[in-house]
Amino acid sequence: MMTPILKTCFKKQTRFVTAVLLLSVSLTSCISFRTDYPRYDQVLTYDRPYDYTYLKALEALNTFPEWTLELTDKDEGLLILRNREYGHLFDRDKQVARIRVRRVSTHQTSVALDPDSQRIPKGGEFLKRINEFLSAAR
Repeated sequence: MMTPILKTCFKKQTRFVTAVLLLSVSLTSCISFRTDYPRYDQVLTYDRPYDYTYLKALEALNTFPEWTLELTDKDEGLLILRNREYGHLFDRDKQVARIRVRRVSTHQTSVALDPDSQRIPKGGEFLKRINEFLSAAR
């Protein structure tokens, strides 16, 4: 037989254990619903001069209204875009996209996402739009 003091302690312990279990289940479920976006690691190659490819890539990326060109460096072949509408606190690294334009030879260039930007949600759309702009110009 339990005394009233033991009953009170048992109820408090049961509530505490229940609260801890609920908290652990809720935290675990939050972590498990994280979405892993596909990796866009393809390299687009064109038989075009570097300046032309860079200009067309710049024009293509400028058509995304929710993304702003933050930095363009033609000498480095770097185009950095920032998503103005992205507001999730824990995914701040996914709101920046880095695209590289590289010279392969005198009349051949390549366009690709930097490795740290290959899993952004719009990565495939960026590459597709660049390809459309450069393919339409032929």
